[in-house]
Amino acid sequence: MKALCLAVLAAASGACAPPPETARPDVAVARVDEAPRLPPRARTATSNSGVQGAPPVAAATRALPAQLDLDGNDELTSEGSVPPRGHFEKVGRHWAALERVCDFAVHGDALYLAHATRPLGLGGASLTRYSPQAKPPFSLAFSWNREGEPEKGGGAGQGFLRLRNIEGRLYAPDADPPYLGLGLATGVEGYVFVSDASGAFPPARRPGHLPPRAPTPERGGALVLPGAVHGFDVIRFRGKLYASTSAMIPPNGSAKSSPGVLLTPGDGPGPWQVAFSYPGAPGEDSVRLGYMTRFRDRLYLAISPLYGLDTHDFLVIAPPREQSALSPADARAVRVTASGGAHTLRWYTDRGKLYWLTVGRDGAELRVSEDGERFRVLELPREAGAASDVLRVGEHLLVLAEHGLYELAGDGFALRAPAPEGKPPFKVDDAYCAAPLVAFQGSVYAGDQQRGNLWRLVAD
Repeated sequence: MKALCLAVLAAASGACAPPPETARPDVAVARVDEAPRLPPRARTATSNSGVQGAPPVAAATRALPAQLDLDGNDELTSEGSVPPRGHFEKVGRHWAALERVCDFAVHGDALYLAHATRPLGLGGASLTRYSPQAKPPFSLAFSWNREGEPEKGGGAGQGFLRLRNIEGRLYAPDADPPYLGLGLATGVEGYVFVSDASGAFPPARRPGHLPPRAPTPERGGALVLPGAVHGFDVIRFRGKLYASTSAMIPPNGSAKSSPGVLLTPGDGPGPWQVAFSYPGAPGEDSVRLGYMTRFRDRLYLAISPLYGLDTHDFLVIAPPREQSALSPADARAVRVTASGGAHTLRWYTDRGKLYWLTVGRDGAELRVSEDGERFRVLELPREAGAASDVLRVGEHLLVLAEHGLYELAGDGFALRAPAPEGKPPFKVDDAYCAAPLVAFQGSVYAGDQQRGNLWRLVAD
């Protein structure tokens, strides 16, 4: 499992082009049709034919009950300064920062950075902390590099791809656990590292660089995901926590395949339990459920199949309002992109809209939807390159792209700051990790993909 389907270049090349679309009988299937490209800024989906249960357009004008959950997953509406024209200034890095910054999280007076080297491919997973008032401002929050342990089978974690602040505690899933797990509870297992309320993570236990013990209300620790061979994201939905994974079931390594799985805490302490599984297309050896968001009381989950047999892009789970448990009967597998099977780089919700960034055989694309059913493509200027993140700062909706920071107004884009000169620090060249954007203490920051540096937007 360790080194399969790692690079976006292989996906974009079409070398592993999937066969005609197939569907599982236990999960409903939907296809969202799009109209041809419209120059110069957007192409719009004018029909929702084929979407099972999609509401008519007029339904949007009817009064809707109050939502059970806020849209998004840890997104914060932030205030800050966005100059009409600016540039990125290098802030620096901690010595333990790896080459990629995959995500940010703000906790108290500190900005946390999630790092990877080559997600799901090479060892390396660390969390660093930036506190401008501290001396020095950068510090190590947690290392899962397991220095000195045998490399065969993967001696370290292979990336922290998402970092979530949920109810005042930070959650960092291990993208690819060492040796498919260290046997704390099951034969194959993954981990989610959790901070305490102050943002502190306990270190790995010695000897053996084992995960810290299970968290308690007073201290941080490591949650055990039974059978998990990959860990992508954590979210709270309908009052429960869920971790998205690819997991062997049963979790003792005897399973011949690993479906996409959502795991949730049980009634007591101990390993989390299977809450939902998605097997993908017939013949799929492994399916990964990736990044997640909430939108209009539905749970959106990215699909990342191993061999591309499944050409759906994501799942939508919409339980009835009175139901908290997740059921296959409430799930739909949806294809939006032309070729299908796109990798989701990021979701972002803002003011009743859902933004979706993907990369795959059709290239890199940024889409937006107002109902979660019909998506239209927002065309960045050709010179911008691929988009990697979206962020609301006050009245400014910003899009970070390979070659600069842009502001989106309607369907038009205005350049606010070019990317730093030299080797592009925001280049989109990995299907699992893209340069993130965050507002922190009144300023806008971006994380690079070359040396793990932190960059701050400043006025010219």
